[in-house]
Amino acid sequence: MQGEGYYLGLDLSTQQLKCLAIDGDMQIKHTEVVDFDRDLPHYNTHKGVYSHGDVVECPVGMWLEAIDLVFEKYKGAGFDLSQVKAISGSCQQHGSVYWKTGAGDLLQHLNDANGNLVDQLYPDGFSRKTAPNWQDHSTGKQCTQIEKKAGGPEKLAEITGSRAHFRFTGPQIMKIAENEEDNYKNTETISLVSSFLTSILCAKLVPIEEADACGMNIYDIKAKGYDDSLLDVISGKFGKEDLLKKLSGSVTKCNSPQLMGNIANYFVSKYGFDSECAIYPFTGDNLATICSLPLEKNDILVSLGTSTTILMVTDQYHPSPNYHLFTHPAIANCYMAMICYCNGSLAREKVRDSLNENQSTSWTNFDEAVLDESLDTSGELAVYFPLGEIVPSVDAITKRVLYDPKNCEIVKYVDKFDNNRHDAKIIVESQALSARVRVAPLLSGTVDESNDEKSETMVHFDYDSMKFSEYSSKRPNRVYFVGGASKNDAIVKKFSEVLGAKNGNFRLETPNSCALGGCFKALWSDLWKKKKIDEKVTFDSFLNRYFPTDELEEIKVDDITKKWEAYKDKIIPLSKLEEELK
Repeated sequence: MQGEGYYLGLDLSTQQLKCLAIDGDMQIKHTEVVDFDRDLPHYNTHKGVYSHGDVVECPVGMWLEAIDLVFEKYKGAGFDLSQVKAISGSCQQHGSVYWKTGAGDLLQHLNDANGNLVDQLYPDGFSRKTAPNWQDHSTGKQCTQIEKKAGGPEKLAEITGSRAHFRFTGPQIMKIAENEEDNYKNTETISLVSSFLTSILCAKLVPIEEADACGMNIYDIKAKGYDDSLLDVISGKFGKEDLLKKLSGSVTKCNSPQLMGNIANYFVSKYGFDSECAIYPFTGDNLATICSLPLEKNDILVSLGTSTTILMVTDQYHPSPNYHLFTHPAIANCYMAMICYCNGSLAREKVRDSLNENQSTSWTNFDEAVLDESLDTSGELAVYFPLGEIVPSVDAITKRVLYDPKNCEIVKYVDKFDNNRHDAKIIVESQALSARVRVAPLLSGTVDESNDEKSETMVHFDYDSMKFSEYSSKRPNRVYFVGGASKNDAIVKKFSEVLGAKNGNFRLETPNSCALGGCFKALWSDLWKKKKIDEKVTFDSFLNRYFPTDELEEIKVDDITKKWEAYKDKIIPLSKLEEELK
């Protein structure tokens, strides 16, 4: 590759600031971490935040100290920061930072290498000392008003990619405008955490990055601009023009690499950065995660943790109140879909414990049942929601049914199956099948309506009613598995069978995915801007060409097409079962 020197990816998460350095061959060369509770204890945070009931916030001064500290650690380790060519990265999504009137001037005069960022910027540069965190649940009233203004949750999702959520930036801004009038009046610019960090590194206020703006409940994704009616309701008596000005008027677009500026003289003087070191836009953490893998259109990332999260790259703008759509941060004319399930590992663990009669936490019995092809679960289906579920939106419940595979009608509800080994197999099947039907509207390609008498049958999931063939014949391109449970062969193989990827299933460990995505984005952007790669080399094609494939483990599934087709008969009964839960 033509990259020389190093490329940094920073990840400002809730509990840490992490910084990775890669070389031009995409190899990680150095890592440093600032743990907020441990390394900056004088802020008295717990897990990086202040919690007061439903209000959860982060001290902005702590983030400024962390930026200095992470570069001090690099310098102390003897890492040559003068060889860093470009920086990008990620930050916790939805949080907002409120710059005080005059903050732009303070940033422009950020030159004193004998001082630090806190001395020069905090608190004088901010109208609020804290930033709302994604865990905040204090904006219920504002969410209701925003959805009403849009015409309901479905309409709001159509405009902004999501229904109203407590953590989203629009409701948070609205609450501050209503409850903290002086702070709001004294605010020159509102940043997301991602544009805040970009602004610090550039020493100038920069607009919000487009993909991260999609997590605000303000940005019209299709129109590519802030929505007037949503600006109006959020700004209240201060007016939409005032709010639009605070948001810098427009966003930093993601259709091609955007150079935000060179690194500030402060970092050159204090830490030895090259003055030509380029800063490219930071984005949200989930958005950076999909930049850490060679994901193309119709590829899926399955994160198997306590909860299950599906991330995918799609060119289909098909929003739903039950999931999220964002503009892709690096691929033009594509989106990132994000589907979150509350019930992941916890639900599986309950079935495992029951199978072991609560005598052991071993997965052996569970795994054997999941992969036992002689264990016939045709005509059986269940949902296992020990926690209230997001998708579908229902309260905690467990339901088992028997259905007729010929006409797909539910025959009866049962308290248990013939033996509890069936539960082990069916819980993994049902979790994977739910993901399969939810990603179907987001997969592009032709629909095969031949050789299936049910192809014209209308099937309902969440807010969608589509032909059975739409759910039964679309397959993802590739599937990548990450997260704790991705180490379990049985669970990953069963998910692979149900999802039916056409071009392979892969597993990898991604402990630093957000920061690594920033590294890759910095490398590609800088090569593109400096014309060391052709402009036609898109981000996804770049990663697919150069990604270190030795980090990927392919999951082999025999007869995957045959096995994938076998789960078609469960789609209609699952739809009927979910309808009965509401």
